[in-house]
Amino acid sequence: MVAGAGIFTDTGQIGPKESNAQMLEWPRSDGDASDPRRPTGVSFTKNEDSERNVNYYRLVRDTEEASVSWRRDIGTYVADAMGLPAGRIYWMKGWPAGYALYDHQKGQLPNPRHDLYLCGSATTARFRSKNEFKPHAKWLVTDPTLNPQNCGCKYCTKTKSQVEVNQVQKLSGLQRAPEHHQRVTKSAPSEAMTHAQRKIIREQNKANQQKPKATPALEQVLTALPERVRDLNSGRIFRAYELVWVALMEPVPVADDGTEIDFWPAIVLSYSTKNEPTPHKPGEIDYDIVSRFMFNIRLLGVNHQVTVPENRLLPQLGYTPSQSLLAIVKECPPNRPISPGLSEYTHFNPLPEYDRVLEIRPGAYTRDDALPAFTLALHIMGCLVPVWSATNAYSNDDELFQGLWWGAERIWLEDVVRLRPSRDELDPDNAMGLLPPSSEDALDRALFLRLAHIATDQEDPTGTNISVGGDLYELARKETQPDSAHKSPQAPSRASIFGPPTGLLVPPSSVPVATSSEHPDSELAPTAGPSLARTPQGMPPAPPGFVFRKLLGTGNEMVLDIGAVAGRYYSQILPTETLDRVRRTLNGESVKAGHTVKGTVEGYARERIRRSRVDTHAFESSKDTLVQILTLMGLHLGQGNAMQPEQWAKGRLNTIKGAEANGRSNLFEQWTTRVDGSSDVEMLDP
Repeated sequence: MVAGAGIFTDTGQIGPKESNAQMLEWPRSDGDASDPRRPTGVSFTKNEDSERNVNYYRLVRDTEEASVSWRRDIGTYVADAMGLPAGRIYWMKGWPAGYALYDHQKGQLPNPRHDLYLCGSATTARFRSKNEFKPHAKWLVTDPTLNPQNCGCKYCTKTKSQVEVNQVQKLSGLQRAPEHHQRVTKSAPSEAMTHAQRKIIREQNKANQQKPKATPALEQVLTALPERVRDLNSGRIFRAYELVWVALMEPVPVADDGTEIDFWPAIVLSYSTKNEPTPHKPGEIDYDIVSRFMFNIRLLGVNHQVTVPENRLLPQLGYTPSQSLLAIVKECPPNRPISPGLSEYTHFNPLPEYDRVLEIRPGAYTRDDALPAFTLALHIMGCLVPVWSATNAYSNDDELFQGLWWGAERIWLEDVVRLRPSRDELDPDNAMGLLPPSSEDALDRALFLRLAHIATDQEDPTGTNISVGGDLYELARKETQPDSAHKSPQAPSRASIFGPPTGLLVPPSSVPVATSSEHPDSELAPTAGPSLARTPQGMPPAPPGFVFRKLLGTGNEMVLDIGAVAGRYYSQILPTETLDRVRRTLNGESVKAGHTVKGTVEGYARERIRRSRVDTHAFESSKDTLVQILTLMGLHLGQGNAMQPEQWAKGRLNTIKGAEANGRSNLFEQWTTRVDGSSDVEMLDP
C-alpha cells in the first residue's frame, strides 16, 4: 500500500480519539512471538548511500496514525462480521502475536516511496493492504482451530486477484478488474457477422422479450438470524435487553433487623470482553491471559449505565427480595418532594464504586434515597416481567418463529429450557412412552425441552396461542448412565474474541449455517418437522455429576403450550467448587463458606452458606435463596421458579419504555393517593 509520509505522525495514543471507540483484542495468532516471521533479503535498519537513497523496513509504532488507521478499519470490519452493535468505532488492540507493521521506504531522501506491509503471518511474508488482511483478521478472531482452509484471504485461498477476494468478502475497493486488466477480443474482419446472421439474432431477441416470464413460486428464505447464532454459540450467560440482577458491592441496610438490598434490577444493553493476566508476582512471565465477558447495563429506576463483569449478574429468576424487604418496600414513602416522573431519584447510585465514572458529584444523593429508588426499580420490573411475545417469524403465514421474549428472558430456537410441570404432571398416566426415571431422585429435578419449533395456532385470531416442541430430557446422575450412548453430545469448547474459550460469536467452521447478513439468497437444508431454521448445535454442558438423558425415542417429540416453559437453562451460574458447597449445605452438611468476593453472585452464595450455620431460622432462609439459584440449573423442579407472563406485546424496546413509564406512573399514584383519596406526600410544582 503506497502511503504518504503524513500518516506516520504520532497521535500520542494507541487507538482512535473518538469517545465512542471500543477496543477489541486478538484471541489467537498464526504468528510466532518467540521467532517472528519477517521477509528475507531486506534490511530492517536504515542505510543511506552516497546519493541519499534508502531501501529498508521501518517499524511503525502503534501510536502512529498509519497503525491506528489500519487497526480501526480492521476492527470495524471484524465487528461488522461479528454483528456487533452499530454506532461505535471498533479498533484492534495492537497486532496478533508475532505480527508487526512496517513502513518500507525506498528511494531518495527526503521523499522516498512509502509502502505499508504487515508481516508475521505463517501464510505469507507480508500483507500489502488492509483489504488483504481483513479476511485473515476475521479468521484469526473466529476460528479456534486456525485451519487455513477456513480463511478467506488472498493467500490462504491462493487467489491470484485481490479483486476476487473483494467481491467474495464484500470488501470496499475494486469489485472488478481495471479496464487495462480486462481482455477485449475484437472480431477479425473475416469473422464479422453477415446481415443474415444479425437478422436471426434480432428475431431471437424479439421472441425472448415477448415470451411471458414464469412467475417464480414464493419461496421462504429460512436463515438463522445472526443475533440468534451469536447468542447460542457465544458462551455468554446473558443476552441484550434481558432483565437481570446486579450484585451490590456493599449491600444497603434498610432496617435495624439486618434487612438489606443485595441486588439491583437492570437491563443488559451490550457486551464486550476484558483480558486480564492470572495472578503472578512482578517480573514473572509464567502466567496466562484470561478473557471474561463484560456487560453494559442500565440500572432500573435510576438509569445509570455501567459496565460490570459477568460474575456480578444473576438472571431475574435467580433472586427474589426477602419477605421482610418486600414488606418494607410496600410501606415505603418518598423521602423528598416528588414530581410525576420521579426524576428526583435519578442521581442515586446503588453501585457507588462507579460514582467517579458516572461523574456523580459528592452529596448528589444520600443513603435515605436507596429504599424509594429501589421501590421504583421494583415497580418498573413488575411492569416488564409479565410481558411476552413470539419474534422473528420465518414462515410466510407467521406460523413459525425463531425466538421468544419470555418475561425477562430472550429464548431462541435450539435453546434448552426448563419446564414447569413435573414428570407426574406432564404424563400422569404414563401414556407418552417416556423412559422411566434414571433414579428416584430424578423426579425432584426439572425436565428440559430442547426447542425444535415455536409455532402459533393458525385458527387463533390473536396469534398468541403458541406451542413449543422438541426433544425431552431429564438430568441423570452420571453413575446411573454407564452407556455413553445415553449421553448427549456436548458443545465443543471454542475460543472467542469476547470471552474465555467457551464459544464463538459465529458458528464453528464445521457447521455451515446460513445467516441473513452473509448469505441472503441461500436456504437452509430442510429438516424433519417444521423447524427449518434450525442450526446443528450440541447440548449445553450439564451440571457437574450429571448428564442429559433423552426421554423419548427417535422420531418422537414433546409438544407443549408455551405456558409450560419455566425459563432458560443456565449451566454456568456458579463455579463448580461453590456449587458443590451449596449442594452439600442444602443436604445438611456442615460446610465452610470459603473466601467471599464481594459484589459477585458467587460471593452472595458463599455468604448464604456462612449465614446458614447461625441457627435453624437462618438455615431455612438461606436454603430458600440457594435453592432458587440451583433451580436455574434444573437441579430442582421448575414450578417454583418460573416466568409467568400474561401480556402479549411486540417490540422489546417499546416494551421496556412502556414498563419504565407505567412503573413510574403507578408508583407516583400510589405515593400521592391513599385509600381515602387523601395524601400527605409533598409534590413539586409542575
